Amino acid sequence: MSMSNPPRTATLAPGTAAIAANDAIGSGLSSSEAARRLQKDGPNAMPDTALHPLRRALHKFWAPVPWMLEAAVLLELALGKYVEAAIIAALLVFNAVLGLFQESRAQATLAALRSRLALNASVRRDGIWKTIPTSELVVGDQVKLSLGGVVAADVTLTGGEVLLDQSMLTGESVPIEAGVGVKTFAGALVRRGEAIAEVTATGVRTKFGRTAELVRTAHVASFQQKAVLRVVRNLAAFNGVVIILLVGYAYFLRLPLAQIVPLVLTAVLASIPVVAGYLYTCGGSRRSGPGKKGSPADAPDCGG
Repeated sequence: MSMSNPPRTATLAPGTAAIAANDAIGSGLSSSEAARRLQKDGPNAMPDTALHPLRRALHKFWAPVPWMLEAAVLLELALGKYVEAAIIAALLVFNAVLGLFQESRAQATLAALRSRLALNASVRRDGIWKTIPTSELVVGDQVKLSLGGVVAADVTLTGGEVLLDQSMLTGESVPIEAGVGVKTFAGALVRRGEAIAEVTATGVRTKFGRTAELVRTAHVASFQQKAVLRVVRNLAAFNGVVIILLVGYAYFLRLPLAQIVPLVLTAVLASIPVVAGYLYTCGGSRRSGPGKKGSPADAPDCGG
């Protein structure tokens, strides 16, 4: 009597089985609907808000406080005092270079954040899986999360299980197990497993995008910095009022221009120690902020 072997039943890993079951449900967005949403919400990318280096450099010389020093340089040149004019100009340039250096560190931080984003994503469109640039992802897309991949947008898992490393965004030192219904964020790294997820946010609306925007725009100033800046501003304003009164009084006395210009120059030069403290406080404060990101906006308003 011959004995027949019992049929073998194929078994799938839990994550793979869940993906297979999810594949049987729905076909993802259509290409036309994805194009409509992309047109409405914009690309899934971080906008480059960096100014041209020349514009950033000129901005350092275009504010009320630099104007005061620039006026002093012009007056010194008009009186033929070239050495004094060169010293004041060097003060201006040094402050501009210091500010640009700190801002370049902030731009490097943002570039490092952007470099963590995935370049391509596996997405289901028109019932088939395809690989597309992550910038073309839209809300509602079904994406596949695979071992070693980077999550390209904020998503909610709809099938499968993965081990996620979200330390870049959440600060968690230990990867977390994520299953159906768990939300994860752009920039997270898949350490193990496979899963299907639905995109819930893209571009600047992701947690990653909001973090990068905070790095760029957060204003943080210590109490000491605020106190110094308040005192310096008041002294500079007082000095400005004194200059106006001196010019008005000299005009009332009908003093010749040759005597008024040295008088104004003396008053302007007297404010340089005050203005220098103001500039260096602003420049130095760019090193402060959460995690010492070096954002140009970490400093208080140094425009005047």
